[in-house]
Amino acid sequence: MRGMPAYGNGRRGARPGRRSQGLRLVALGAVAALTACTSPSTAGSSAPSTAGVAQAGATSTPSATATPTAPAPVVTVAGGSKIGYGKRVRLAVTGGSFTSVQVATAKGAVALDGDIAPDGATWLSEETPTPGTSYVVAATVKDAVGQDRPSAAKFAVKAVPVDQKLGFTVTPEAGAKVGVAEPIVVQFLTAVTEKAAVEKRLVVDARTPAGESVTGSWHWLSDTQVDWRPKEFWTPGTKVSLNMRVGGVKAAAGRYGRKDYAQTFTIGAKRLLKVDLTTHTAKLYHGSKLVGTWPTGGGKRGLETYSGTYTVLNKSQTIQMDSCSARITCDKKNPEYYDQEVFWATRITRSGTFVHAAPWDGLMGRANVSHGCVHLSTRNARMFFEQAVPGDPVIVSRSGRGPQERIATKDPGLYPWNLSWKKWVAGSALA
Repeated sequence: MRGMPAYGNGRRGARPGRRSQGLRLVALGAVAALTACTSPSTAGSSAPSTAGVAQAGATSTPSATATPTAPAPVVTVAGGSKIGYGKRVRLAVTGGSFTSVQVATAKGAVALDGDIAPDGATWLSEETPTPGTSYVVAATVKDAVGQDRPSAAKFAVKAVPVDQKLGFTVTPEAGAKVGVAEPIVVQFLTAVTEKAAVEKRLVVDARTPAGESVTGSWHWLSDTQVDWRPKEFWTPGTKVSLNMRVGGVKAAAGRYGRKDYAQTFTIGAKRLLKVDLTTHTAKLYHGSKLVGTWPTGGGKRGLETYSGTYTVLNKSQTIQMDSCSARITCDKKNPEYYDQEVFWATRITRSGTFVHAAPWDGLMGRANVSHGCVHLSTRNARMFFEQAVPGDPVIVSRSGRGPQERIATKDPGLYPWNLSWKKWVAGSALA
C-alpha cells in the first residue's frame, strides 16, 4: 500500500491447516451360531456334526471431540463512534487479526483505502475521511483458533464549522466551453500553508477526443492561488474533469476542507489572435485558417505592450478606463491623463491590458500610441469580442518590451504561458 512504510497489506502468512480428525476403530466380537443335522442311524452309532463360524466385520463410531471455538473478535474505531475531522481513521481488533478491511459510506460507496499493520492488529486509512459523513466498516478477522470471521463497525465524522472551512472558487465554471490556453484556476479565500497536502487532493483527468491522457501540472502563484495547465495548448474537444477531494484535509491552522468538489468542462475550437507591433497588424486564426488581417497599434515608448502569450480572461461591451487606475497618472493636467468609456473590451491581463476599440487612434496600423492596450477599429474589435471566449490565446510580438516584468508579478493572463515548462512544474508543492 502506498505511503505507509510501517505497514503491510495484512495478508502475509499461510492460513493454519485444519486438523484432521481420525476415526477410532472398535473391534466387535463375533458370536458363532451352531446348527446340528441328524440322519437315520442304527442304535449306538452317532452321525458326525459340522459347525460354521461367521466373523463380524469391524465398524466405526464418530469421535466425541468437538471443533475448537473462540470468542468473536471485536473491531473498534479510535476516537469512538463519532470522530473528529482532519485525522486519518485508525481501527483496532481484539481477539484476532485483520485479514481484510473495507470502509464505505453509509450509502454503500467504497470510500477509504488503508493499510493493515504487519501484526494484523490495526488498520490505518491513507487519507482523512470526509467531514459530516457516516461510514460502515466490513472486516474479515482471523480469530484466536485461525478461523476467518466477519466483523463490522460504524462511525461518523464531525462536520467542519463554518468559521473553519476552506473556501475557494474555481475557473472555468462547471460545464463551460473554453479556449485552448485556458488554465484551471483555484482561488482560495484564505491562505493555504499545507500546500502539498491540499495539492495531493486536486486531481485533474483530461482526455483528448482520441482518448489520450493530457500531461499537465499544478503551480502555486501565491498562498491563495494554484493553477493547472497542460504542457502544450489543449486539443480542441478535450474533456476535462477536476476532482477536488479536499473534504477533511487540513489546509492551514484551524482551516479544513468541508466537503469534496467536482466539475467538468470542455475545450472548444482553437481561436488565436497574433499581434505584430512592428508591422502593426493583427491576424485572427480559426484553427490554422487565417480569417482576418487588421491594422492595430500597441503601447507607445515607455508604456509598451508586453510581448508574450496572453489568455483571454473576460470581456465587457463597455468599460471605463482611466490613467489613475492604470497607475500612470492621477494628475488631470498631465498629458498622459485619461478617463473615458471604451467599447468592445476583451481583457487579457488582470492588471488591465485589453484588446479594445479605439476609434480615436488615427495612427492605427502605422504607429504604437496606446498606454499599453491593443487597439483595433470598432468593427474589428467587435468581431473579435463576439468570437472570443476565456482561454483563447493572444500572442503579441515585437513590441520592444518582453514579458519578464509581468512574469515577476505573476500577472494572470500573461504569466502561465510565458514560463518554461520546467519552471512551471517547479512551482508545484509536490515537485
